Amino acid sequence: MSETILNWGIAACGLISQDFCTALRATKMPNHALKACAARSLERAEKFAQKFEIPSFYGSYDELFADKNVNIVYIGTTNNTHKEVCLKAINAGKHVLCEKPMSLNKQDQEEVFKAAKEKGIFFMEALWTRFFSIVKKFKEQITNGSIGDIRFIISNFMVPIKSVERLNMRELGGGGLLDIGIYPIQMICYLMDHEKPLKISCSGHLMPSGCDESASITLLYKNNRMAVINMSTTCVQNARTSVMGDKGMIEIPDFSWCPVEFIKADRTTHKEPLPGCPPTNFTNSVGLSYEAEACREAISQGWKEHPVVAHDNSRLVNEIILESMKQLGCSF
Repeated sequence: MSETILNWGIAACGLISQDFCTALRATKMPNHALKACAARSLERAEKFAQKFEIPSFYGSYDELFADKNVNIVYIGTTNNTHKEVCLKAINAGKHVLCEKPMSLNKQDQEEVFKAAKEKGIFFMEALWTRFFSIVKKFKEQITNGSIGDIRFIISNFMVPIKSVERLNMRELGGGGLLDIGIYPIQMICYLMDHEKPLKISCSGHLMPSGCDESASITLLYKNNRMAVINMSTTCVQNARTSVMGDKGMIEIPDFSWCPVEFIKADRTTHKEPLPGCPPTNFTNSVGLSYEAEACREAISQGWKEHPVVAHDNSRLVNEIILESMKQLGCSF
């Protein structure tokens, strides 16, 4: 692989952006450099820059995108601004890694993809789970036939986060499906090789604000196969993924969005510890470094999208989310 160097600009200085920078610094990956950051408050950007030893900081995203020392942008803004910020970065000629969900509707998603294609730049939605080597090995166990043919998948993400303010705010793109439900949805899409389900059925409950609080989604596939996603913002943590075949079962016992172990068909456990890292805001965030390196891999190869999170992959995930939200009565 050529020595492509990614000079990162960080758009927004919130908790997930903090974890992204912490991961890059902790893993000390070569060919990645934090060059600039921006927030809507110059003071906040300055504090962020000082914390992560970033040489340049700005009080607007436009200034960040104009920085010639930056060749790729990590977008960690609130959900409702992703389209706007992505388009500005793309039009400035920057490669983009955008936090999930990349958009709140199909039209915005297509607008971003179209702009990236026309500009000839790399764009990826940050479905970071897929770049954990243990997730690849989990899927390989299934592909290699250890459980026979897949018949049923159950993937959960339940965690008591209903009190988080932004989740209750429709104007910010709130709700559980876009925040945590996207993880089991994308996991099932990944394990099913992005096969489009024949039918999507969803039921659940809404918060007083109209955002989704909980949901259970059933996906029906050809040949009588099924998958079920359970999401809740009020339960104790449960993030298990179980894949049942006609000859056995394999499962990730917890933390399916950032796993460190899975149970094989023979019921032995395969473990892969993560690199050492200072404390982060969210679980196992050091793994964010894996998606950063995936961006470098793609850009060094001249790819405009990464095959592990191809644009069509994001389209399918978004389609399932949007149809589920429509059935719940909380579409944007």
